[in-house]
Amino acid sequence: MDIAYLVENMWTLWLVLTIIFAIIEAATLGLTTIWCAIGSFVAMILDLIGMSSSVQLIVFIVVSVVFFIVCMIWIKPQLDKKQTLQFKPTNADRVLGQEGIVVKAIDPMEAVGQVKVLGQLWSAKADINIPEGTKIKVLRMEGVKLVVEVI
Repeated sequence: MDIAYLVENMWTLWLVLTIIFAIIEAATLGLTTIWCAIGSFVAMILDLIGMSSSVQLIVFIVVSVVFFIVCMIWIKPQLDKKQTLQFKPTNADRVLGQEGIVVKAIDPMEAVGQVKVLGQLWSAKADINIPEGTKIKVLRMEGVKLVVEVI
């Protein structure tokens, strides 16, 4: 393949560049090469409608720079804002520090016990035996069990 063939068929180069930039963008998902993919796609279209290679290159650069600016100033901040997860407590987070009641006696030797906190039943454990009906406070979680103490 010689230079003359490549210059006459620039659309293939632009297509390959578009695909490469799109693959990189898909792999990173960070608006890293999308502007170059758009610029090379526009340059490919210009080649297909008969524009010169110099016009294609200039348009590639201009479109890429414009889309880079648009992405960095407007699109990326919007995406970042939507992707920033606001902390929403889970059920586990909600019960920490809450009061509840023992519904099945807690026995640390047999590792059994159950409490009701915020209307939900949880497996529980403690350092001491706690009889059914006793008011408790949730100290922390260990695995799927609540660690509790008598109030």
